[in-house]
Amino acid sequence: MTTELVQALDGAQVGVFSYVMRSGHPNACAVTPYVVDGVPVVTSTLALIDKAAAVRRDPRVALLAGGVHLSGRAAVAVDLTPAWFDRHLRQQELAKYPPARAILGIPWHRRLFAWYVGRVVMSIAPDAVVERPGRDLATITVLDHEGALGVFPIPRPADLDAPEIEMNTSIPDGPGVLLIHEEDTAMNDLRQLTLHGHVTAGVFTVERRRGSLHTTAQGWRQQLATSRQLARRATTNRARLADWPTIVG
Repeated sequence: MTTELVQALDGAQVGVFSYVMRSGHPNACAVTPYVVDGVPVVTSTLALIDKAAAVRRDPRVALLAGGVHLSGRAAVAVDLTPAWFDRHLRQQELAKYPPARAILGIPWHRRLFAWYVGRVVMSIAPDAVVERPGRDLATITVLDHEGALGVFPIPRPADLDAPEIEMNTSIPDGPGVLLIHEEDTAMNDLRQLTLHGHVTAGVFTVERRRGSLHTTAQGWRQQLATSRQLARRATTNRARLADWPTIVG
C-alpha cells in the first residue's frame, strides 16, 4: 500500500468490513478501521466475536474505508489482556470512537470493562488495493464468480422495502448484501440495516432483511444494562476463544 492510501485508511473513522458466513454468502458490517505498523486491522471486543469466528473458518475479507478498498485474507489472533490494545489501539480508539473516552477514562476500567479492552484482532493481508471513492453509508458487497469479495459504495436506495433494487451494471453478479449504516455525531447510537440477496445484471433481489435504522434509547440505564450484557457474553466467549491463536505482549 502506498503512503497516501495508508493515510486515507488510517484517517477514516468508520469503514465497511465484509467476510464470508458459514452459509457461503457474504456479510458486511460497519467497523472502526485501524492501521497497526502499516497493516490494516479490524477488531472485535471479546463480547462480539462472531465475525472473527467466520474469518477463522474462511479468511477471505474486504474492507472499504476512507475511499480505499482492499481485499485479501485475514489472520485472527486474540489479546485477552489490554497489553496489545494499550500499545497499538488506545490512541486510535480515543480519536475515532468518542464513547471510548468515557470508558477508558474510568478508574479500574481494565477490570470493569475487560470485555472491551481485550480484543480479537483480524490483520488483513491484501491481495488488491484500489482507490474507491464515495461515501460508505450505503454499500453493496458481492462475492463474485471467482470467489472474491468486493465492497462498492452506492447511492442510498429510495425504497428500502422494495423486493428488487437497481444497481449500477458494473456491480458483479453474485450473492450480495446491501448495508446501510447510520451513526449520530457522538457515535452513541449505531444503527445498521442489512439486506441479503443476489445481484444479477445490475439488479439486487432481496431475500431477507436484518437490523433496523430506528433510533434506539440511550439513557444511562440502557447503557448500564447493555454493558452488563456484553460482559456476560465475553465471559461465555472465553471458552470459545481458548484454542484461538493469542497475541503475546
